[in-house]
Amino acid sequence: MKFFHLGDLHFGKMLHQQSMAETDQKDWIETFLTAVDQYQVDAVVIAGDIYDRKVPSPEAMRLFDHLLTELARRDRMVFVIPGNHDSSVRLSHVSELLTSHQIYIAGELSREMMHITVREGDQRITFWLMPYLFPKAVGDPAVLDRDDLGTYDEAARALIAAQKMDPTDCNILVAHQNVLASGAAPEHSESETIIGGLGEIDCSAFDAFDYVALGHIHNAQKVGRETIRYAGCPLYYDFSEINRSKALTLVTVQSKENIQIERVEIPMPHRLRQLSGTLEELLSQGIMLKDKDEYYFQCILTDKHVPPRAMERLREVYGERLLNVKRSAEANYSTNTPGSVIKDASRMSLEEQFTLFYQSRQNELPDGEQERLLSRIMEQQERRSGDFYLDDKFIPEKDSAELIDLLLEGMEDGI
Repeated sequence: MKFFHLGDLHFGKMLHQQSMAETDQKDWIETFLTAVDQYQVDAVVIAGDIYDRKVPSPEAMRLFDHLLTELARRDRMVFVIPGNHDSSVRLSHVSELLTSHQIYIAGELSREMMHITVREGDQRITFWLMPYLFPKAVGDPAVLDRDDLGTYDEAARALIAAQKMDPTDCNILVAHQNVLASGAAPEHSESETIIGGLGEIDCSAFDAFDYVALGHIHNAQKVGRETIRYAGCPLYYDFSEINRSKALTLVTVQSKENIQIERVEIPMPHRLRQLSGTLEELLSQGIMLKDKDEYYFQCILTDKHVPPRAMERLREVYGERLLNVKRSAEANYSTNTPGSVIKDASRMSLEEQFTLFYQSRQNELPDGEQERLLSRIMEQQERRSGDFYLDDKFIPEKDSAELIDLLLEGMEDGI
């Protein structure tokens, strides 16, 4: 059996105000469908974050509808789980009807994970679909009815242990989590949001599975063993990915003990290119470039002072493919504390960036209570996933309002 393992499609993504839905994402779907035909895969696995927002745009919804429709026309099986960017309720709408077309979309978390067994000759391959989870959801009375699950790792292990798995099957898990290998975090991209240190699960939690198709991290990579893998996002969603190669992950299941993994290169609608120099140098480079239509550009100005009409003049040369212009010093911030060093904010965790921002506003570091508040807001953002979830322990509205007011003040002041 052969299947493509995808993740983090993020239909509806904006790249520096450039909508990807009507351009690159639309073109990518057609290229992907060509690969489905060429490699004659039996199935497509999508490991979460189908949409970029919990309430997707009409354009994003049309993209997913088109992808599913074309795969159904080709009589391919499709296995889908919601990620933290998706609403499980919205994503699994009319899922029973779609099941009749071999399209299986996991909805809300339940005690028994949705699973589908496929027979290939004498071999049974079972796909287990695990929606994005957090401890409270797993401990809910409707799921495991436990109040002792304090971490994501504990929650994942408890949910998996509750499943009635046949160890003689080739068991494949589809999941969307932050997975580590013996404490070592996967290599992240700056196009991911609210990940660092949140929701960690060690890959040993998945020892019962023969292949684990992961989503959540945008760089394609293995985690621990070869058969626990992130597919990565299919397109370039941030200039930090400029040196990454994008490819499809093709999985061939010969047997339970023989699973082959291959990277399949497909054409990208556009690649990313970053150019640095003074305004005059960047203008000269742009005039000389012959393949500008193949790229989206980011220009970094090294002028001591920002030249007048810089963006306008650069756009005259690079056209609408120029997505962003910034000064080389803009990414550097100083904490103004004794012994501090200048640090690249793009490499900071969200907690570090908030601490730096708070200090710039209040001229002091946040105290323990404020740090806990930030941690709870991050947790709440992960947990709600666009669905209504009754929880009397959510952050009080007045506390959220306090922090939001502070952030808005900073935005107004251009911080």
